[in-house]
Amino acid sequence: MHLYSMLKYSVIVFLLIITYKTEAQQKTWVDSLDQYARTKFLPPNKYRWVWQNAAFLNTVKVQYETTIGTQKDEYLDYIRNAMDRKMIRANGKSPNAVASGLGMAFLARVTNEEKYKKAADEIFEDYNKIPKTEEGGVSHLKRFEELWDDTIFMIGCYLREMYLLTKDEKYLNELVQQIAIHRVKLKDDKTGLWFHGWDGDEKNRSNFICGQRGWSNNPENRSQEIWGRGNGWVIVTLAETISLIPESNPQRKQLAGYLQEMLANLPSLQDTDTGHWYQLPCRKGEVGNYIESSCTAMFAYGISIALKEGIIEGKAFEESVQNAYNGLRKYSILKEGDDIITLNVCTGTCIGDKDYYFNRRAENEKSFGIAMFILFGRTYEQDFN
Repeated sequence: MHLYSMLKYSVIVFLLIITYKTEAQQKTWVDSLDQYARTKFLPPNKYRWVWQNAAFLNTVKVQYETTIGTQKDEYLDYIRNAMDRKMIRANGKSPNAVASGLGMAFLARVTNEEKYKKAADEIFEDYNKIPKTEEGGVSHLKRFEELWDDTIFMIGCYLREMYLLTKDEKYLNELVQQIAIHRVKLKDDKTGLWFHGWDGDEKNRSNFICGQRGWSNNPENRSQEIWGRGNGWVIVTLAETISLIPESNPQRKQLAGYLQEMLANLPSLQDTDTGHWYQLPCRKGEVGNYIESSCTAMFAYGISIALKEGIIEGKAFEESVQNAYNGLRKYSILKEGDDIITLNVCTGTCIGDKDYYFNRRAENEKSFGIAMFILFGRTYEQDFN
């Protein structure tokens, strides 16, 4: 080999090594968790039409919107493969079922394929048949009139996608109206956060449907506890909805006000040692309470978006985001070979008293928990790191 050729070859090899090292150094736990979740924990062939998986689907969709290059195609392929396998089962007969409809509406917008548009429209037909309260609030349960903060996320990720697909304001208006109706029934004036649920059906107060019997037997007919992840669902929905509404739209100011009041007290409720918020955030430090990672990621994500959008400002909020990121990485992430395991995620939860929430198990590897880790982690690394 001539000297020139040897030098040229050496330079190429050197550049390849540098590129490889740079890419390896840039890969974070969020990248590893994303890869693990899409290929091992919840590949598209295992997708089920349930709210838990819909939360992850929403995160995949967000990553598609914010990613450039070939990986964008990976996110699109994931959503397409997941939705194609569920075309027959797709429905919107409850808020939890509506959530996965975001995938159909997203694909209709991105691919312009009629089959996805048809499926998305049929889900909206189902949505309109869900029982409502006298005020027009969508009931979380089929048989009884109950407003839960969980509902806001489940219907919100779908209604936003329908708005983006059709440019029809009715979908955005419906979401804003549902947030406002739920807020009236659930908001705690002292903290700005929301109680978990409200019951408008007297028949339910003596029946065990979901959660603890008699949770609404009080003058307000609502839960007496402020649950972490329940508030997280609302905060994430507000943040993501605000992000797509132009500043000239008066509804943006309305939603920004709602988000602002929910975030106001969060820095003071955050655990300084772990950077986490608690299962019941307003019972910080009480015996039996525990750090909960999914609400931590949700709260921090909401704060991150609010800072980015100029809705809030200040060192306390900035430090809160930093502490949450570091805390999740230190206390709620476990690396097992090439896999990233998420910890301290409260299992699926209905409504009850303080002890009910304290006794809900903290588990590992829940699809909705993984979704929120990625959602917040990606935002932090792109905008705050």
